[in-house]
Amino acid sequence: MLSLVLPTYNEAQNLPELLPRIDAVLQGMPHEIIVVDDDSPDRTWQVAQELSTTMPSLRVIRRIGRRGLSSAVIEGFLTAKGNALAVMDADGQHDLTLIPWLAKAIDEGAGIAIGSRYTEGGSVGEWDERRHTMSRIATRLALKLCKVQVTDPMSGFFAIRRDVFEEALPRLNPMGFKILLDLLVHVDLQTRVTELPFTFRSRLHGESKLSRRVQLEFLEYLYDVTLGKYIPLTFVEYCIVGTMGVVVHLAAYFGITRLLLREGDLTLYGFSVAVLIAIEVAVVFNFLLNNAWTFAYAKLRGLRAVRGFFTFNAACLFGALANYSVSAFLFSRGHPELLSVAAGALIGVIWNYTMNRLFTWRSA
Repeated sequence: MLSLVLPTYNEAQNLPELLPRIDAVLQGMPHEIIVVDDDSPDRTWQVAQELSTTMPSLRVIRRIGRRGLSSAVIEGFLTAKGNALAVMDADGQHDLTLIPWLAKAIDEGAGIAIGSRYTEGGSVGEWDERRHTMSRIATRLALKLCKVQVTDPMSGFFAIRRDVFEEALPRLNPMGFKILLDLLVHVDLQTRVTELPFTFRSRLHGESKLSRRVQLEFLEYLYDVTLGKYIPLTFVEYCIVGTMGVVVHLAAYFGITRLLLREGDLTLYGFSVAVLIAIEVAVVFNFLLNNAWTFAYAKLRGLRAVRGFFTFNAACLFGALANYSVSAFLFSRGHPELLSVAAGALIGVIWNYTMNRLFTWRSA
């Protein structure tokens, strides 16, 4: 049996045209079609549910509070009944007639069968030069850094044998939208991979999902599967946010002292109030950006965000004390001042990252 997963987001216009065509192509072979929708604002899930009343092979999963193509595909595969698990886009850009051939390749012993734009006979169709260039660069990066041996590791059109998927599942990192690349990285090296050519088509309706965020997630994934095994990606992002926070701190202090106060006008136990306000402005900035980016997959909302903000403040306070204590201790033992300060700063960053990961964003 073939289980075909369609991850969707704002594809309500495409499904009434696409799903009956898929069902017709698959007539004569046992199959199911699973639409996994990320609670689309255009109510794609509702359109799919309505179509399911006349299409017995169609099942619909509406995900609430969860987003991402890779995780949607994994969720669809986990609920599937077939031995051959396939995925394709819901925008009409993939060649429907290739689906039975992908399933046939799995039945004949392939672990993964890929609909490829770059193998002999394949094509990217009517892409403009800019998108074609971006795709070539991304593909070369994936081939070079991830050490996979296929021509189109970025394809969103493929099938995989259930046992191959289940064996790789514990190692998968459902980040971004390149689920095939993640599977190729983590399946057994002896897995047989077959590529079948197809020509990429134009969208039926709607707009491309290839946003700047998607491109950033791809770069994050490449880091995560290469250098990320030594230095976690979240730690690097946390340090980037902290560096930006220093700039925010200085800008806030400059703005307060120049526009609202004269330096030294207001003090609290000897500290300029401007300094204290600037510190808290930086803390707020760091919390918001870490919540939106560094720990986006454990993002805090509502009351949890309020509690998390106070936890973040407490962690940063103790981190500052750890920073000062280490610096003072090393300097008192005769170490150079710059080295002492740098060591204290490093300990402070590691403390803050560890405590916030454990307590503020504990599900990360």
